[in-house]
Amino acid sequence: MALVKKTVLNTRGARSNAEPAAPPSSPIRKSRARKPVNAVDRIEQATHELASGLAEAAAAAAELQRAVDQISAGAEEAAGAAQETLGQIGNLRTGFREASDRAQASQRQTEALQASFDDTAGEIDASVAAISLNARRQLASTAIAGKLELAASRIAGVGETVGDLSEQTSMLALNASIEAARAGSGGKGFAIIADEVRELAETAEKNASGIQEMASTIVEDIRLVTARIEGASRLAETEAASGAGIVASLQEARGDLSDIMAGAQDIAAATREADAAATEAEKGSEQIASAAEEQSAAAAEAQQAIAQQAISLDQSQQTAESLGELATRLGSADAIDSVAAAAEELSATIQELSGASGQIQVAIEQISRGAQIQSAATLQASAAMAQIEKSAGLVQERARTASQRVDALTALVEQNRTGIAGLVKGVGSAVEETRAILVRLDAIGDTARGIEKISDALTLIALQINMLAISGAVEVTRAGDAGAGFATVTADIRNLARTAAANAQDAKDVVRSIQDQLAVVRRDLDLIASASETETMRNQAIADRFGAMVALLADTQGANAVILQTSDGVLRAASEVKSACEQVAKAADMASAAAREAGSAAYQQAQGAEDLAAAIEDIASLASSLASTQS
Repeated sequence: MALVKKTVLNTRGARSNAEPAAPPSSPIRKSRARKPVNAVDRIEQATHELASGLAEAAAAAAELQRAVDQISAGAEEAAGAAQETLGQIGNLRTGFREASDRAQASQRQTEALQASFDDTAGEIDASVAAISLNARRQLASTAIAGKLELAASRIAGVGETVGDLSEQTSMLALNASIEAARAGSGGKGFAIIADEVRELAETAEKNASGIQEMASTIVEDIRLVTARIEGASRLAETEAASGAGIVASLQEARGDLSDIMAGAQDIAAATREADAAATEAEKGSEQIASAAEEQSAAAAEAQQAIAQQAISLDQSQQTAESLGELATRLGSADAIDSVAAAAEELSATIQELSGASGQIQVAIEQISRGAQIQSAATLQASAAMAQIEKSAGLVQERARTASQRVDALTALVEQNRTGIAGLVKGVGSAVEETRAILVRLDAIGDTARGIEKISDALTLIALQINMLAISGAVEVTRAGDAGAGFATVTADIRNLARTAAANAQDAKDVVRSIQDQLAVVRRDLDLIASASETETMRNQAIADRFGAMVALLADTQGANAVILQTSDGVLRAASEVKSACEQVAKAADMASAAAREAGSAAYQQAQGAEDLAAAIEDIASLASSLASTQS
């Protein structure tokens, strides 16, 4: 009896048609067409065919066992892949959480950098404005220096005038001495006065020469100071322009910082999408695992039923063999009774076989449903993995772009730190130059005070000469007619003395004006130097802040490196999960194909069981007929 086609269970491929194969015609029913001569022959022939059908049923059960074993192995493989996938998805979620945390940290750091850039740019801008203002004020002081140069030149002119007056006084005193000698004893007193006047005039002439030299020194010093002030001012303006360039670069860098922040936000959004996709993939993997467990349980039930079939078939074959032996001895009543009993036993066994076939069909239907669930869950997990790969690719791209921009910003900050250091150095040099100018101005002040002292001395000399001229006038009166020539000389000396005194006082007034102007210049330059020192300290603090920016950028770069490393790991894990999904999909396809083949085999088993039951019923009926005949 052919119960199952031996080509039905092909464990390496699936039937193109999911419907069970139609059962072949029963050999038992074919035997009825041969119409044996008598009941004994018919029983014997039916017994042989029954034994053949049971053998084929046993072979079919073995094929079914192999198919179920394959399904069981596939279920175990799918379960293992699902568990591995769940583990990988856990790693993915951990990786995305890490990337999200790093992105949020990078965003906070970038916000801090942006605020620091803004504050630093504002401070540098204010410092540049202060430095530029100081430079203009410093340059404005050169106008006063120009006035000082004119005043010093005027003092030199006064000295020259006083020198000429002294020379004239000296000549008059010499003439007076000559006249006194001519006057004899009457001009003796006047001669003494003339000598004293000449000595004082010579002293005044020397002092006037000293004033000229000191005034010339002041002029040269003022010219030098003016040049140095202009140089310090230009240096400060140059550094201010450099600071303005730093401010401009910081403002331009805001765009890169904004891009980095936007990239960090994109990363955070991508990680949220990836986490949602991971949840979907996790659900799909859990469904795959659950379906695999159900398949394993159904395969176990099928295997148990197949094992029960094997026992039933073994018992049936033994009974069929006994029935074959009895068929040769049907002449006796005992043999006929034994045939009837064997037929009854076979009927019970075939019922068990039929029940096991029903259980197998139920289990195979469950396996088929599990395969469908696995296929759908695999599609769900694969779609989620595609989204995860897309998100990971976006994360990687944004992190790589951010890394490049952070490198550029780090170079910019380092460059600006160097620029600020240069600004600090330049402004410091300008301050040192200003302090040196102040020292030079102090020296000019000392020289001016020396001129003032000489002017006082000249005033005193003029007063003394005037007093001597008055004494000379008294001597003229005493000399009578002999002193007539002295009267004119005395008057001229007095006029020269008054003029010299006026010039000395003028020089003194100019010196005091110079000292006042020097005080103004010194005060301005001292304030400028103090303000510049303040800006130097501020810029040094800015340079230190740039160092902190470099450290913050290094932290941001470290976060980007972690994000890149994490995204690489996520992409690898996603690839492994996709591979596992493909493996599960293949296992599901194989399980589905094996289930279709096993379902067809189980269906044919059920049909074969009906044929076996019919054959046993025929044997039992023939045995009953024989028993009735003999009685």
